[in-house]
Amino acid sequence: MDGGENLGNFLKNNNERDYWLDVCVRMAHHSTAIEGNTLSQDETASILLDGYIAKATSEREFYEVKNYRQILPKMFSSLQEKAKIDEKLIKDFHRLIMNNLIDNNGKFKTIENLVVGANFEPTKPYLVPVSIKDMCDNLYFRLDNAKNNDDKLKAILQSHIKFEKIHPFSDGNGRTGRIIMIYGCLENNLAPIIIPKEQKNRYIAILRNNDIDGFMAFAKEIEKDEISRRNKFLSQRPNEQDNSKSVLSRLSNAYAKKLESGAIKALNDTANSKEKER
Repeated sequence: MDGGENLGNFLKNNNERDYWLDVCVRMAHHSTAIEGNTLSQDETASILLDGYIAKATSEREFYEVKNYRQILPKMFSSLQEKAKIDEKLIKDFHRLIMNNLIDNNGKFKTIENLVVGANFEPTKPYLVPVSIKDMCDNLYFRLDNAKNNDDKLKAILQSHIKFEKIHPFSDGNGRTGRIIMIYGCLENNLAPIIIPKEQKNRYIAILRNNDIDGFMAFAKEIEKDEISRRNKFLSQRPNEQDNSKSVLSRLSNAYAKKLESGAIKALNDTANSKEKER
């Protein structure tokens, strides 16, 4: 996150692991809620951490949330591989997040689409690949030439606005775009920008108006709150050994193992890489 800390420092103890699971739950809840999902944050946590929900819900809403179980491990493994945001990574995230929801998950649109209430027309299908490449190339050019973290954050936010205007998929563009935005933050040692559902109208207005200054102010507010939230997790009294798995123990064994081992290796590799650059 901000303040010079490396991602490799994040998973040294159980509180840090719990923080990242908290990120996963909030990322899933707020992003799906922005798109109309009615499940509460507690219900979202039950699906992600326990694999079930105690009340009847639609199959679609269940999978909209459940698919996020794969996102954090994918983020961490991609960081380990030093994967940049490109067509392949974008399609990979879309394939995971839209699994069991549409038939063409992981594939760019082939039919023109519209954004309800938007004052622009999304990119035509045949132009999507080159538009995505241009977007990614521009993002990394700006990141490589950034003088500080604010420059990096601004580049990531502008790339998000561009992605939503391209609207490369038939469905799931908002969720995929917000995942990519968070990945860009983690890749650059910035706090994850999780758009709160309560600020949906502000967020939508920013996208419609291409308001990068407003987006920066909004993101800085979120960043400040996120750093504070993480610090609260880390300041909690360490758990006793018998209770060390707290939240992790509620995950399926395979998922917990994948999340913990993959995350630690990925983020330590990131830290080592940053250390070598100094």
